[in-house]
Amino acid sequence: MRKLSKWLSLVLILCMLGSMMPFALADGAETEPAEEAAAAEEAAPAEDAAPAEEAAEAAEEAPAELTPKEPAAWTVMIYLCGTDLESEGGMATTNLKMIANTVPNEKVNVLIQTGGAESWQAKDEVGMDIAPDRLQRWTWDENGFTLVEELELASMAKHTTLSDFIQWGAKYYPAEKYMLNLWDHGGGSASGLIADELHDYAIMSLEGLNRALKNGGVHFNLLMTDTCLMASLETAQAVAPYADYLAASEETLPGLGSNYEEWLQCLYDEPECGPARLGRTICDATQILYAEGDNDLYSKSLTFSLIDLSKIDAVADAFNAFMKEVVGLIPDPEAFGVYLNAVSTTDRFMSTEMWDLYDLARRAMKGGISKETGIAVENAVDDAVLYSIRQAYHPYCHGLSVYMQYSDDGRGRLDRLARSCSNPWQLAFLDAVNLKWDAPEWVTDVVGEIPQLKNELYTVKYDAGVSEDLSQTSLNIYSGISSGGYLRYELQRFNEQDKDWYALGESEDVKLLDMTDEQVSFTANFTGKWPAIDGEFLSIQSQDVMGSKVLLQAPIRLFGFKIFNLRILAEYPEDLNDAAPDTAAADAADAEEAAGAQDVNYDLEGIWDEYNSSTGLVDRNTFSPLELIGMDFDVCRPVYSDYLADKGYKNAIGDMKYSDPIPFTMDLSVEDTVLPAGQYRLRYAIKDMLDRTYYTQFFDLTWDGQNAVFADPTAEAEPAE
Repeated sequence: MRKLSKWLSLVLILCMLGSMMPFALADGAETEPAEEAAAAEEAAPAEDAAPAEEAAEAAEEAPAELTPKEPAAWTVMIYLCGTDLESEGGMATTNLKMIANTVPNEKVNVLIQTGGAESWQAKDEVGMDIAPDRLQRWTWDENGFTLVEELELASMAKHTTLSDFIQWGAKYYPAEKYMLNLWDHGGGSASGLIADELHDYAIMSLEGLNRALKNGGVHFNLLMTDTCLMASLETAQAVAPYADYLAASEETLPGLGSNYEEWLQCLYDEPECGPARLGRTICDATQILYAEGDNDLYSKSLTFSLIDLSKIDAVADAFNAFMKEVVGLIPDPEAFGVYLNAVSTTDRFMSTEMWDLYDLARRAMKGGISKETGIAVENAVDDAVLYSIRQAYHPYCHGLSVYMQYSDDGRGRLDRLARSCSNPWQLAFLDAVNLKWDAPEWVTDVVGEIPQLKNELYTVKYDAGVSEDLSQTSLNIYSGISSGGYLRYELQRFNEQDKDWYALGESEDVKLLDMTDEQVSFTANFTGKWPAIDGEFLSIQSQDVMGSKVLLQAPIRLFGFKIFNLRILAEYPEDLNDAAPDTAAADAADAEEAAGAQDVNYDLEGIWDEYNSSTGLVDRNTFSPLELIGMDFDVCRPVYSDYLADKGYKNAIGDMKYSDPIPFTMDLSVEDTVLPAGQYRLRYAIKDMLDRTYYTQFFDLTWDGQNAVFADPTAEAEPAE
């Protein structure tokens, strides 16, 4: 285990997804969002009048009748569900402004359907008076933005709303080639995409997307999702019968979305280009947008890929053969443990259930999966992913993800996934490792009896205590540690004035003490220092480990009411690894010198909201440090509740206290800072290979500013429910 010693100096990302609250489901899910789309009113296009540069004055009501146009080279249909991204952040309007900067021509039709947002900001910016109480259909051409049709309000998450838009677009704006762009939130293969703010945040499932495309009656040359987390095998399989190529992102997509001005102008300039070339242009244009910006969070987390959907069947075949081998390991706990350990560091994304497929296969070959099977997956992914961009946060991704989940908490998501997933061995695996969920009956008809994982064989057994001299704690693990997972320690500080325990968060600075055939022992390397910003100690959580770099976050409050997260990139010295137990510095001076030589470098990356509490999806709003200059924020001090912990709540935060306001400045930084003398307590958190977390009891300690003295433990260790 890597020894990590100090902590932070960055600022997090604001990318809205919703704090894991239940969301409304559309298209055959648990909740029906709204009535189906109403019949379209017939209207006619506005007359040629205003030039493109006068787009802000050109959006006018259409005449009463619409007639089909002459076929163009391309028709681009943009399904613009504004939701809270528009009503709170004006993000859809930002992309409309990009479109308004292009110089259109008659060879490319651009159609836009708007809906799904409580309010729009486009009137002042581009002259589009978008009505929140109706669905509207617009064109962008030499006349600017023109309203050509209005419909009664319906949920944009309903498959019939999308299919009606597709049918309408093909009927009145025929073309040699068609592109569909789905704009909004996305949550990965199990959650889906398109969340309608006006219909209880109903979300279109992949099953619903498949039905919409089938009933739309158009074969798209290119389908693009300007959403988060949708460049997956399951998405590709859902749309493959109705499209040639898919352009999408494996990771969360920043709020600015794609670079519409760049790629749409390229299409206007070269309308004869094919869909593969256009897809590559979209990837490159999106990368350019964030490379030229000043938000490192955007550029470092960005992924975008172009997928040849004619090759997806081959990927699915290779993946099913792969998962068949994985399922075959389950009856042998030792072999399955080796596999889980090998794949535990697979590149995952903000929705941790989405795993990069190529990286999964690559690592699995070191965990018992045959070279032939693993290489077949790699080759199939390489053939299908024609082009991809990846940045610093995802060095191992290859453009196509897949859904993997170990937790029994997600039975609803698994049911939702199973309605569209056609991979029997993938579903068999999910059945085997999720003991409270059963795959559909057709799966057992294909694969036969599904082995069930024996929970007790993978349970981590451990104990924890305090050394005889009370100078440190120790954690002894007897089983499960060889099967993957992670080990961290959590720290809390007692506030004498409030009589509350403040949660300072977690640290990966855990040191190996001893290892035998029977057990492995660790200790928390508590140095008396903790990451602080402007002298205020942060409540730190680890988000992702990338070799010697760890992506961290800490909650702050902006505007006096809104909680965001600082995103902080901690880079540890490459040689900061496990040392033998007897290699401690000979004296305090040597220890201080050694610590100074091994400082962790912290970079403030920005802020973000992580999850949107309304949709349950990843947030797309982010701010760079430069955008925050001059604003004030408060450091959040989560108050730990023993009462909630005793009731079994995993997140036992019962209240939140705040620091005095701190201004964002150019020289703001995070530094390891000596903790004030006082009472603290520490416990270990162990996550096993099945993503289950165990917590030891708390160990009380007294810190005098230089030395820590631990009290004897008072309770038995118990794993979390």
